Amino acid sequence: MIDDHFQLTKILGKGGSSKVFLATDSSQQLVAVKTIRSDKKYSQSAAQALIDREAQTLALLEGHPNILRCLHSNCNGRVVVGAKTESVMYNVLEYAQNGALSTYIRQTGPLEESLARLFAFQACSAIDHMHSLGLVHLDIKLENILLDEFFNVKVADLGSCVEASEFSGCSDRRRGTAHYMAPEVAGLQPGEAFRATPADVYSLGITMYVMVTGEFPSPHQLKLSVSTTDIDGQSCIESDSDTQSQKSGWSQISPELRTLLQAMMDPEPCKRPLISEVLSSWWFDVEFNQEIMEEAYCEMASRKAYIEKLSM
Repeated sequence: MIDDHFQLTKILGKGGSSKVFLATDSSQQLVAVKTIRSDKKYSQSAAQALIDREAQTLALLEGHPNILRCLHSNCNGRVVVGAKTESVMYNVLEYAQNGALSTYIRQTGPLEESLARLFAFQACSAIDHMHSLGLVHLDIKLENILLDEFFNVKVADLGSCVEASEFSGCSDRRRGTAHYMAPEVAGLQPGEAFRATPADVYSLGITMYVMVTGEFPSPHQLKLSVSTTDIDGQSCIESDSDTQSQKSGWSQISPELRTLLQAMMDPEPCKRPLISEVLSSWWFDVEFNQEIMEEAYCEMASRKAYIEKLSM
């Protein structure tokens, strides 16, 4: 029990700096409680900075439907463990009860483009909102795309979020997860900086690729050349080798999405589209009506039932 208010029931996950627990509050509402990992031996000030940064960032971004909300924050909490009372720093977050999108891809396979399009649009919309406020996520990946009770996207883990300079738009903080990390971030050297928003766009491109193929692109696939057109889907991608391209994950993807993803994952940051341009691309030129939302719900509910059956 934390602060006589939040009853912890089980561990939902563990990250590089934190643990997340499922809990019920005094009104029996399900919430997620994110605490700093004691085994990391953070100093008091460093741990508090981690908690405060996420809480303040989420407060700034509150109101966007596809970003996880922070409900409460306390850097001077108390947790009862057996007969002992210990200090704890924590954030109480909105509980995304259908878990991470990565679980569904890993256990039930890639998504059809019509379904991936909806999730990608919601995730891109959340990141577009962040970028409009001068913030970058820097750890976009399937594990940080959570799903609420209706299988709507909730972008999470904004503890790694940083503020890009208003004038330079650059960051010198190497953050993220290896397979999703833009090359300029992965190869960052001391004293160097990188353009922050294109790094998010690259990670989103990798995330969307995995959504529809179930695998990460190989180094060869990332080097396939792109025709010199815009990302409006009006022309096709030209690969270095048509034969190799057909054997790769690209053969599973529509020409419109292939064009978009190739642009998003361009090794040159300056050649990647802005997130607003991604959202206005040809691939997203559909109406997300009630019928599409219901089809997505039914498909994901079926996948969830399959996963639960496997675990029995």
